Amino acid sequence: MPKVLLADDDPELLQSVSAWLEHHKWNVDQASDGAEAREYMTQVQYDVLVIDWTMPEVSGIELCQWYRSRGGTTPILILTGKDEISDKEKGLDSGADDYLTKPFDLRELTARLNALMRRGKVLATRVASVGPLNIDPDAHKVLIDGKELKLTATEFAVLEFLGRHPDQVFSAEALIGRVWKTSSEISTDTVRVYVKRLREKLEAAGYPKLLVNVHGVGYKLDVSDVNKSTGS
Repeated sequence: MPKVLLADDDPELLQSVSAWLEHHKWNVDQASDGAEAREYMTQVQYDVLVIDWTMPEVSGIELCQWYRSRGGTTPILILTGKDEISDKEKGLDSGADDYLTKPFDLRELTARLNALMRRGKVLATRVASVGPLNIDPDAHKVLIDGKELKLTATEFAVLEFLGRHPDQVFSAEALIGRVWKTSSEISTDTVRVYVKRLREKLEAAGYPKLLVNVHGVGYKLDVSDVNKSTGS
């Protein structure tokens, strides 16, 4: 079931669009202002984001710029009553992938979202090269200095996510929302176990400081100054 964040300050639109999407087997989170939407976006991994241009606290344009500046890659659809070409250009330049003018047909919204999600999956299959790592989601394989790093499926998922967001710190709670598709039974202790296993495997490969714990905050893949240990 695809997961979407719907952010709009119009309660009637939130209700009608959410009901439509849920009827069509989408998992929908709702946010009524930009600040609430931003909080969701820091904690949960979505398949697609639907963001209204004009919202209290943080505008949709500011939200797109903030998200892209942090390395966020989830497809974004902007909703707005603005219909000038210059407005469309501004929305797309902010980091949005598509643009839908209000009022809109719910069938068109669904078609746009499905197209964005397909496009996002294509982009996600590209090999990510970060520091000494080459992460290939198609082959479900990680190479470190050209040698395969043997990982379980969950270890791979955690490392792939951190690898696509290098030098960014994520709390255990954020990793649960972004890595685990069903997070209700996953605890922060579970995350710590997987991070510990990954750190041990990276250390065995000669990189003891690649995956680090930022005390009191969370975890990150630190590629700002990668140096391989010589074991001396």
